[in-house]
Amino acid sequence: MSKSNWHICSGVLVACLLVSSVDAAVELKPSAFERELHRIRFVGTATSLTRSGSELTAFSTGEEQGDFGDGTVKRKSPLKAFLLSAALPGAGQFYLGNRIKPLVYLGVEAAAWGFHFKYQGQGDDATDAYQAFNRAHWSRDAYEQKYLLWAYGVTDDELVSASEVSHHLPDGETQQYFEMTGKYNQFAWGWDDAVRDGRTLDDYANDPAVAVTGDDTTPYSARRVIYEGMRNDANRKYDKATKLVIVSLVNRVVSAFEAMFSAQKFNRSLGSGSSPFARVKVQMSLKSYNSRRDTPYVKLSYKF
Repeated sequence: MSKSNWHICSGVLVACLLVSSVDAAVELKPSAFERELHRIRFVGTATSLTRSGSELTAFSTGEEQGDFGDGTVKRKSPLKAFLLSAALPGAGQFYLGNRIKPLVYLGVEAAAWGFHFKYQGQGDDATDAYQAFNRAHWSRDAYEQKYLLWAYGVTDDELVSASEVSHHLPDGETQQYFEMTGKYNQFAWGWDDAVRDGRTLDDYANDPAVAVTGDDTTPYSARRVIYEGMRNDANRKYDKATKLVIVSLVNRVVSAFEAMFSAQKFNRSLGSGSSPFARVKVQMSLKSYNSRRDTPYVKLSYKF
C-alpha cells in the first residue's frame, strides 16, 4: 500500500471515529409529548383502535397509574381541598395550585379577625369607662336606704309588691347590675343628679305629704342619659366584633366549598385520566402524492 493510500485510509478511519464519538456524546432526550405518544402506542393503557378504510385512529381513554415523566398530573382530592380551606381560608386553593385566590381569602380572614380584636378592645375600654361612671354617680345606698325605705318602708326591692318596682337589683356588680341601674326607671333615684319638678330625693324626704311612688314620679337624670349612651356605645362595639366573627365563618365556608368545587372541576378537566394528554386524539393516515398512499400523516387534536 502506498503512502498516499495509507494517509487516505487513516483520514477516513479518524473521521469515522469522530462521528461515532459525537453520536455517542449527544444524547437526545425524548420530550413529554413523545413519551406520551409512546405510551399511547405501546403501553396500551386502555387505548381503542378503530380502522375505517385506510385510516387508523387511536383514542387515549385510560387512567395513568404511575409516573410517566413530566407529563403526569395528579388528580386532586375535593375533600382535602375542602378541609384545608375550612381550617385556613385559601389553603385549599393553594393546594390546587392557585396563587391569587389564597391571598384573597386569607386577606379577608386576616382583616375580619384584625377588626374583630380592634372592636373587642374598644368595647372593653368603653365598658370600663361606663362602669367607672356608674360607680361615681349611682349609689346603691341612695336607692335602697333613701328611696325604697322612705317610699315603701323596706330596703329590699324583692319585698316591694308595687308594679313600678318589677326588678331585683343583683347583690354584686354583675352585667345585669350595670344594665338595670341605667335601663329601668325604678333605679332612677339612685343617680346623684336625679330631680323631679326641681326637687331632689332629699327634698321629697323632708316633705312626707308628697308621694314619690308610681310610674309618673320617675325623676330626670342627665347623668343617667349620658350613662346609657356610654353603655350603648360599648354594646355597638361588641356587636361589630361579633359580626366580624360571622364574616370569618362565612369566609371559611365560601372558601371551603369553592375549593371543593374547583377540585372537582379540575378532575373533570383531566377526563378519565390524570395526564394532560388524556384527551389527545391521534389520527394516522396514508395519503397519495407520488404514488397511491405513499405518504404517512399524523393528525393530533386536544379536547379542552
